[in-house]
Amino acid sequence: MHHYISVILIVILVLFGLYRRVRRTVGFQYLVPGRIITRIVIFIALALVILASGVIHPISYVFDAVGLLLGGILAYLSARTTKFEMKNGRWGYLQHTWIGIGLIILFIGRLAYRFVEVSYEVGNIHQYSNQNQMAAQNFSDPWTSGIFMVLVAYYIGYYMYLLRKRKNFGTDAAILDSNKDIL
Repeated sequence: MHHYISVILIVILVLFGLYRRVRRTVGFQYLVPGRIITRIVIFIALALVILASGVIHPISYVFDAVGLLLGGILAYLSARTTKFEMKNGRWGYLQHTWIGIGLIILFIGRLAYRFVEVSYEVGNIHQYSNQNQMAAQNFSDPWTSGIFMVLVAYYIGYYMYLLRKRKNFGTDAAILDSNKDIL
């Protein structure tokens, strides 16, 4: 019974995280530099962990490189279609909805696939000499790390674009404020 409670709590946390991600992807967001920098640092740290785990299976680096390339292309396309506007005296943005939704579907799809795959493997745990071997195999899956690298490259590239754009808006906003005083 205790096992089911922990699984339910994990599922609730994952669903809450996905809800927040969808809300941020689909709707208008304010440019908050501190929050954006924190996200960049987290994505870089997670990418380093995934890259370090690839030592076990060096072929995963090919998937990682392809994922980084695809994520960079998606970040570029999304940046070119991002709309900026000022609401309530603060700059904000609306990213390309379909690219964001596509990334979420890709992530959820791979997560669901891995969940089913791991559930099956846990049912057949007697095939493995120990649980550490199974955990290492699951953590270094090349497809999962490649898809994660798509997300990493996309969000790091896109957030860096937002920070660069924010600097331009900071000077533009100061100019607009000074012009209001003259008028």
